[in-house]
Amino acid sequence: MSFVVSSVSPSDYLRAILQREAVDTSANAPLRGLEEQVQSLCEGWAGRYLLEVYPTGAYEKGTANQSGISIDLMVSLSPQTPFLTRQIYESLWQHLERNGFDLERRAVSIGLHLEGATVDIVPGKRESLHNDIQEIYSTRRNAAMKTNLNHHVLDVIESGRREEIRVLKLWRDQHGLDFPSFYLELSTIAALRRRPLGELADNVWAALGYFEQLFVGRAILDPSNANNVVSAELTTNEKMAIATAASGTRATRSWTEIVA
Repeated sequence: MSFVVSSVSPSDYLRAILQREAVDTSANAPLRGLEEQVQSLCEGWAGRYLLEVYPTGAYEKGTANQSGISIDLMVSLSPQTPFLTRQIYESLWQHLERNGFDLERRAVSIGLHLEGATVDIVPGKRESLHNDIQEIYSTRRNAAMKTNLNHHVLDVIESGRREEIRVLKLWRDQHGLDFPSFYLELSTIAALRRRPLGELADNVWAALGYFEQLFVGRAILDPSNANNVVSAELTTNEKMAIATAASGTRATRSWTEIVA
């Protein structure tokens, strides 16, 4: 499918938007300075059970956009922590609330604002000191699940699909869709598995076609744990809303209407 956007190609148009939405992820980036503050907050909460606090999510994967920027911080507790993951989540929520933060429940994290930035804190319990598998609590499913967030970062980086993912996150946000980022990332990678690298506009168009036609009925599994069915994060009606939006998007002829 080919389009014309002014005198530039569709891919150049999209890359200009990605440049505008570029996020500073360097060692001295302001968001990285928040890790120490979260570490201090969590030390006062978890004490000897706290193993480490480290960045993860879109910020580490290189799939974050400036207009929706936040940093995900994994708060990893010892396997000996004598609480269930839901209790860990609720306990950290109460601790942060007592410290005066306005909080938001997210899919697997606690969202808060810190120094004008959005921070998503993901509390979890390490399965073993010999691996990176974390047991975390899903608020959507009201259940514990095991996953490897470091694996997620490497998978997305190695997929070569970060540009397409970033464009589709902008599309999601600008269309007001409830589409969890990890689910979107895995779906995009699945949609483009046999597509050539670098053909940004054509690949985004193909991914939207996947969302329109195949997304609702396709199970998506966590590549680090096949028992974690990521597609279970949304109901059929919520998936249908994404498919309907993709169908409406593909009915337009202007990239400026698809993402701006």
